[in-house]
Parts: sequence; C-alpha cells; structure tokens
Amino acid sequence: MRIRLLGKPTVTSFDGTLCPVRGHQAWAVLARVLLADRPLSRRQLSAELFPDTADPLGALRWCLAALRRALGPDAMTGDPLRANLPENSRVDVLSLDDPDFDPIEADELLEGHEPEACGPEFSTWLLVERTRIAARMDERLRRETLSSLSTMDIERALVLARHAVQRDPFDEGRHVLLIKALVLSGNPNAARLHVENVEADFLRELGEMPTAALRSAARASVSDMPPGTGPARVAETLIEAGKAALAAGAADAGIDCLRRAAAAAEQTGDPGPLARCFVELGAALIHSVRGYDDEGIVYLRQAEEAAMLAQTRPVACRAVLEQSYADALAGRRPDARRLSLRALELSDYDPECLAAAHCFSGFNLADWGRYREASDEYDRCLEIARSRGLKRRQTWALGLGAWGHLRAGDLDRAEVWAQDAILQCEDQRWLSFRPWPETVLSEIELRTETSSPSRVRSKLENTLALSCQLSDPCWEAAACRVIALSHEGEGQLEQALAWLGRALRVVTRVSDPYAALWTRIMLDQARISLSADPAATETLTRTLIGLAARTHANNELSEALTLLGDVQAK
Repeated sequence: MRIRLLGKPTVTSFDGTLCPVRGHQAWAVLARVLLADRPLSRRQLSAELFPDTADPLGALRWCLAALRRALGPDAMTGDPLRANLPENSRVDVLSLDDPDFDPIEADELLEGHEPEACGPEFSTWLLVERTRIAARMDERLRRETLSSLSTMDIERALVLARHAVQRDPFDEGRHVLLIKALVLSGNPNAARLHVENVEADFLRELGEMPTAALRSAARASVSDMPPGTGPARVAETLIEAGKAALAAGAADAGIDCLRRAAAAAEQTGDPGPLARCFVELGAALIHSVRGYDDEGIVYLRQAEEAAMLAQTRPVACRAVLEQSYADALAGRRPDARRLSLRALELSDYDPECLAAAHCFSGFNLADWGRYREASDEYDRCLEIARSRGLKRRQTWALGLGAWGHLRAGDLDRAEVWAQDAILQCEDQRWLSFRPWPETVLSEIELRTETSSPSRVRSKLENTLALSCQLSDPCWEAAACRVIALSHEGEGQLEQALAWLGRALRVVTRVSDPYAALWTRIMLDQARISLSADPAATETLTRTLIGLAARTHANNELSEALTLLGDVQAK
C-alpha cells in the first residue's frame, strides 16, 4: 500500500487501486498520527482538530472509520492512537531519506487539504511540519545536485537544480548550483544569460542585486592557466602562494591563486593534484569570503570524488569536513551530521582530521539544540587538540563551545571556555577570531550580572570596531546583538530593537548567513517586541518559527512556539 501525503493526498492499494478517503479532517488525522514524535491520545487529537464541535470525540471517530475503510480494519486504533498500517506499506513523508525517493515528485504536506475550523495547536503544528519537510526536501535536492555535478551527470544535475530554483526563486544558492550545472554542460552563454535574468529579477522584486558569488559561478573555467612551466609544478606553487596570501588576510589574491592552481591541476589529468587544489579552493571560498559557500561546496564535492579516485583519504576527509561545516553553518543539520560521521570513517585516526570532525560535529549539534551530545564532541576535540598541540583547533572549539554552553545554561563552563579562547587568541595573535569569544563573554557577564550593562557595552565597542574592520558579518552581528541585550538590561527597549535590527541586517547581508545566530537575533527581537510592540510580534514570531523549523534550531523553535502562545493569549 502506498500513502501519499506530500501533495494531493492519496491511498493506493497493492494492486494499484485508489482507496478514497473522505474529508480534509481525515487526512489531517492520518498526517498528525504518522508524524507525531510520541503517541497521541484521542482527546488531545480531537481537541486540536475539532475545537468548536459539539462532539469532538465523535467527529474523530468518524474520521478514523473513514481511514480504516481505506487502510484496513486494524489501522488507526487504540488510545493513544497507533497507525498499524498494513505490512510493506510505504508512506512518502516517512521515506524522505530512502535512496529511491524522488524529491521532484513531492509537493507540500497535505497540499490543498488543510482542515477547516481546526484549533491553533494544529495550525501551528502544520506550519512547523510543512517547513521541516520542505527543508528536508531542499536538502535532498541540494545533496543530489552536488552529487550529480561531482560525478558529471550534468543532465540530472540540471533537472534537479531547475526544480530547486522553482521551489524558491529568490534563494541565491540554488541559482549558483544551476549556473555551475549550465557551465559544466558546455553552455556558458546560457549561464551568463541566467545570471543577467536573476540579477534583473532580484533588483525588480527585492530592490537589491544578488552577491558577486552569482557571477563567479558563471566562470567558464576555474581560471586561465599560466604559460610555460609544467602544470603540476605550477599547481603546487600556486597552492602555496594562495595559502600564504590567505594567511596574510589577502582573501581575493589568495583565492585567485587557488583558482589558477586548480586550472593548472586540471591540465595534468591526475586526480591527486586536482583533489588538493579543489579542497583548498573550496575551503577558502567558505572560510575567507562570505557569500561563496555554495560555489565552495561544489569544489569540495569534486575534491572528494577526485581524492577517492587518487586514494588520498586525508584529502577526501578534509573535503568532507569542510562540507560538513558549511552545512552546519547554514542549518542543514542532518546533512552536516551525516558528513561528520563520514569524515570520522575517512580520518584513519589522523589527529587533525579527528579533532576537526569532533569539533564540527559539536558545532552542529549545539545549534541543533542537542547540547549534551555537543559537549561530548567538543571535549573529544579538545582532548586531541591539547595532546597534539593543535592550538588553533583548540581555540576555535573553546570559542564556539562557549556559546553552546551559554545556550545550554551552563554559564560557569561557558565563562571558563570563553576566557581561555580569548587568552589563546592573544597568544597566537589570532586577531580575526577574537571578537567571537569576547562577545560570548560579554553576554555571560550580562546574564550573571558580573558587569553592568553600560560597562559591557563599553567593552563591546572595541569588539564591534574590530569586527567591522574585519568585514565579518557573523562577528559584527553577534556584537550588535549583545549590545542590544545590554540596552534591554537597562529597560531601553527601543534602543535594543534598533540594535537588533542592525544585527539582522548585517547577518543576512550575505547569501550564506550563520543560521543559528540569525535565529537567535530574531528570537530576541520577538521577545522584546512582546513588551515594546505587541502588535508586530505575532507576524515576527511566525516568521521565526518557519526559520527555526527550516534550520533545525530545536531549542529556538520551542521558545518561539511558547512565545506565540503568549502572543495569542494577550
């Protein structure tokens, strides 16, 4: 038996016969029971779906009888309700990760079959589930597009990328993947035309142009290869020059060198040098310039394929790790988790690979709201980093781990980690990372009241100035957010909202914002607005719920749902 809930819902028997189910409420009952994270009682479900009905339990019994006529006499029974579907039944919404699931065939959950006169609890549940499922389908489309690009199945990549763009035409990252597919199909003119059309659409509908990453993706080749010296030697020299430029803070020059290195490596026909060039280029696009994550991931995926062909597992491991980090940053948490586990398999117990895998896994799990697991991963990373002298990895883990502990409510540990990260930044002269632990420590001081809001604000002025000098939207937005919290601590709600507005503009000015920080800024906006401007809070909170569900921010989603209940109760 096949049950379709993604799109117009249907039940099809094993012989292909359609089994009709009457009423939108009956389909809502089926979806609610199948997707519930715990068994639902009949009373709870009837209250959600039939709040204004004289006999809600009777209405629910009618729906269950309608479902049993289609699914069989043993289905949808008990209290709490259990699905008890016939053996070998397949439900599309429960098969999103199956190898043969086709995301192109799937549409919105219960499309066109929203139940009428249901309660606010069910409406909110449906909003969250639709957003979560849409995000998982988008992740599947993205993953399959990248896989098709890396294996040069360009026809399939074009189909997937075009469908992804249709689902959200104003997501720049989807256009980047489509443009790369057009270039790799040997049609650079079509890629350039698509760029021009997208720029016109963005300007007309959004009032702003997309970032330069769009035109960068339309390059017909990685870069022109310099004449003369053999390509392998050229590639090696340019890699070292590019890494040196990046270390000196010259991101544009470094990336240009790495592009030319990759062009030279392509000429060798050897997957080994090509893998190394692509992994360096992909990592640089993700870490050194903001807004280029999608192009960077394309190169990392190609690096992984080339490295496996060349049997250079450490390079493949690094390519997978960098993909995991980019997915975690964007809130694609299941994909990030899958990749971090694969990196552990590829690490062959190399200390640098192991420390990075545990660190990125902790980063992803903390933003997922799985704080205990995240803490364990950070501890494993720090144990390896300290024993092997991996100072920068240790500092990074302490800085990001401090924010995880802060959100988990472990303020003592968060304070120690943030202070250690700041000291290590000073020892290593790692100026470009220092604003993050400084901002985290300032928030801890506000929470513990160990510093006055005005003193915290005074210290953060220097942090903000450095963040702006570095042109890092994450660091700048984080500092603006904590300055806002300092104003809130003094009852200055208008100033707090103004600073949060700046933080939101900064964090979203790139096409690949740090999803967890974005969500946290919006949550603070909604929370403060409830006191300062209740009328605007409900719309803001519903937008926040969609963002938190889409980026798997479980803790923030729970807080947002509670906040929505408070708004509706006013």
